[in-house]
Amino acid sequence: MESRQERTLPCLAVAETDLRPTVIGLGTGSFGTAVPEDAAFALLDRYVELGGNHVDTAHVYAAWVPGGAGASERTIGKWMASRGARGQVLLATKGAHHDIDTYEKRMTAEAIRRDLHESLDRLGTDRVDLYWLHRDDENVPVGEILGWLGEHIAAGLIGAIGCSNWSTARQREANRWAAAHGLVDFAAGQVRWSLAEHRLPPGDTGSGMVGMDDEMFAWHVESGRPVFAYSSQARGFFSGRYAPGSQPGDPDIREDVLTCYGSAANFRRLAAAQRLAAEQGRTANQVALAWVLHQPVPTCALIGPRTIAQLEDSCAAGSIALSSDALGEFRDA
Repeated sequence: MESRQERTLPCLAVAETDLRPTVIGLGTGSFGTAVPEDAAFALLDRYVELGGNHVDTAHVYAAWVPGGAGASERTIGKWMASRGARGQVLLATKGAHHDIDTYEKRMTAEAIRRDLHESLDRLGTDRVDLYWLHRDDENVPVGEILGWLGEHIAAGLIGAIGCSNWSTARQREANRWAAAHGLVDFAAGQVRWSLAEHRLPPGDTGSGMVGMDDEMFAWHVESGRPVFAYSSQARGFFSGRYAPGSQPGDPDIREDVLTCYGSAANFRRLAAAQRLAAEQGRTANQVALAWVLHQPVPTCALIGPRTIAQLEDSCAAGSIALSSDALGEFRDA
C-alpha cells in the first residue's frame, strides 16, 4: 500500500525555508556504513517521492565504526549534490555529543563551533535548517549555551535549534532564560519515545539518553513544543519478529530488543497493535508509529529503515487515523 505522508508540523517554523517537517522523519545513522551509499541514495530518493522532507543525521553518527566517522553526513551531502535536492529537504544534524571513547562531556562554545562547521563541510551546504544539541551538560549555564547558538543563528548557519536528550528541568530553564533575555529558544525537543515502554538493563545508566516520562509529556503539552521521537519503532519490536516466548538466539531476534522492550506490558501493547492492524489492513509497525503521531502534542516520528520495503511501510503510518477507542485500548494495555 503506497501512501504519501505529507502531514507537517505547522507550529515549527524554520528561518530561510518554507518547509515544515513531515511527521515521518528519515533517520540516517547507518547511511554510508551498514547501509551502503547506493542503497542510501535509493532510500532518500524514495522517501522524497513519498512526500517526506525531514532528513535527520548527526556529527557523531558511525564514529564508533572503523572509518565511519562522518559517513552519514557525507552520504547525505553527496545525495543532495547529485540530485540538486538541497531545497527539497529540511536538513537536521546534531552536535556536541559526549566523547564516544571517554564519554567526557563536550558542551563548550568551541566544540559546538567545530562540530557545526565540520558538519556543514561534510553536508556540502552553508546552513543547517534544524540544529540539535545531541546531549546536555547540566554544569553549563543554559544562558551561555543559548548565547553560543545565537551567534551561529545570527551568522545564518542555523535556521532553528533543538535539544536532544535534555531533561524537562533544563528545557524549562532554557525557555525562561530565552524569554527573559531575548534569545532564540529551542524550537523542539528530541527524546526516545514509542508505544513500547523502554527499560534499561541493570547497571546501564543510558549514556545520557533521555526517554519520555510523565513530567516531560506534561511539559510538552503545556508549552506546545514539538517532540521528535527517536526509537519510535522500538528497534523493530512491532515488526512481527517478536512474541511472548521469544528468546535470544531465535532467528531474527535481537537480544538488546528483548532486554529493553520484552516486558509483559509491551507484549500486551504489541497484541493490541496487531489486532488493530488486522482490522484496518495495516501492519503493527504502522499502528505503533501512528500512536506516536496521535498525541496531544505536535510529534514527528523518526524512522531508521534499511530497505525500501521498510521505508514504504513506515511512511504509510503518516496517513493512519486512530480512533479514541483505539487509543483507549493502548492505554488499557
